[in-house]
Amino acid sequence: MKKVLFLSAFLLCSSFIFAQRAFVDLDVIIGNRPPAPNEMRLMQDEERNHPNIAKSMHDIEDARRHLHDAPDDFGGHKAQADADLKQAWISLRKALYYRLYKDTGR
Repeated sequence: MKKVLFLSAFLLCSSFIFAQRAFVDLDVIIGNRPPAPNEMRLMQDEERNHPNIAKSMHDIEDARRHLHDAPDDFGGHKAQADADLKQAWISLRKALYYRLYKDTGR
């Protein structure tokens, strides 16, 4: 009887663990830390499901690289453009990975 009760409790706990939804930490979404392997798989799935947003994010990354390679600061506008591009990139990542994180209002 104890074995059946223990097995039932174990199966119930296991089902709750596996039923929990997988999340990606918001620090990963906004680029503060690299994703762990399980987070990377979840993110790659979302990118495959939404290729236009993923391409837009890559285009912004390219634009930021080109901007950094520019030889002048353009009267401070280069820094502002970089900040704006970074914010756009974060917004796109939040949109793309919305289902993978709990929005904490950041």
